[in-house]
Amino acid sequence: MPWTENAPCVCSVRPLTSPTLNILIINYEFPPIGGGAATATKELARALQSAGNTVTVLTAGMSPLVGESMEFGVRIRRLRSRRSRPDRSSFYEKLSFVIHAAVSIVSERGRLKPEGSIVFFSLPCGPLGRLVKAVKGCPYVISLRGGDVPGTERALDRIHRVLLPVRRWVLRGATAVVANSPGLKELSESADPLEVTVIPNGVDTVAFTPKGRLPDGMFRFLFVGRLTSQKNVALLLEAANIVQRASKVPFLIEIVGEGPLEKDLRAQSLRLGIDGIVRWKRWLAREEMPGCYASADCLVNPSRYEGMPNTVLEAMACALPVVVSDVAGNRDTVERNVSGLIVTDNDPVALADAMRSLLEDQASAAAMGLAARKRVSERFSWEAAALAYMKVFDRPDGVSHRAAV
Repeated sequence: MPWTENAPCVCSVRPLTSPTLNILIINYEFPPIGGGAATATKELARALQSAGNTVTVLTAGMSPLVGESMEFGVRIRRLRSRRSRPDRSSFYEKLSFVIHAAVSIVSERGRLKPEGSIVFFSLPCGPLGRLVKAVKGCPYVISLRGGDVPGTERALDRIHRVLLPVRRWVLRGATAVVANSPGLKELSESADPLEVTVIPNGVDTVAFTPKGRLPDGMFRFLFVGRLTSQKNVALLLEAANIVQRASKVPFLIEIVGEGPLEKDLRAQSLRLGIDGIVRWKRWLAREEMPGCYASADCLVNPSRYEGMPNTVLEAMACALPVVVSDVAGNRDTVERNVSGLIVTDNDPVALADAMRSLLEDQASAAAMGLAARKRVSERFSWEAAALAYMKVFDRPDGVSHRAAV
């Protein structure tokens, strides 16, 4: 089914005094495919639509989920691509989406009529923003998410150096560059001399709400995410081994997710002798996540880098205390020693000490969880994020944010 939009194509977006905008969101992931950025795309689209805008999402499909549909008032166009797994994609699978999306944008040029586009990730999706701008004459905003910013992960440094001209070409053409945390803003501005605006992620505090603890008396540490090097689950297993040897209080480690390191991580838990306290769970559908948090007592996020982690926000909304690594994104989300504990990055002893402190003082852990719920309720909402993106489009031109590159 082709796209059909009634709004005229214009070269600049109407000011916020107009009732609606026609917004295109581009991301190679969208639920049920993908992780935190996919969730952010869905929630932002929902909030923009609720604010009265017309919203279309251009994303990758995975058989049999391919084609066009209307979901919560938003048009979702899932393009055929080579993607084969919901939890991760290779370089070539991402490139496949970019190629299919470029063909679709050009072929639909008479029917696709956005007045502004929000493009998740400077790479791989950023060039599609420049294409929409060239074909339709409308501005685009780049939404940085973490791995697309140099300095977040050493393993990506070489790729970032090679792709620097492409990345800066994408950023220079944008009406604005947005990061979801102050820490990510600082990293981006140190890598590329362009002003970055901070628009935090939000969280649905209605769907994600506190529930009663399970009655078995077992304390449950929860991890949610891809089983990749970035998420550093190996460190969590090392810390769990330390806690098991040091504390007499019973606990479990629940790991929810899938990824390329799953086999190695399972082997590590056996080698450490902690397989009896580790529970492995499959990649969960979005609607299953509130129940997942409800069955836990503490979220642990030992990531090597983050933009602004949705899982941490969701856990906090469910009144879980959190233990997180001291990296940008985590620092900007968690109030140290109030709504969670922030520990030295990549230090298993520090992580174990933090986990043990909550395990052995569960009254303090519960109080910290209530403070976490209060923090996200007051500071993080998708409605506020949607309004902030609309204000970015309200700029009179697309060059005022730029520095010389």
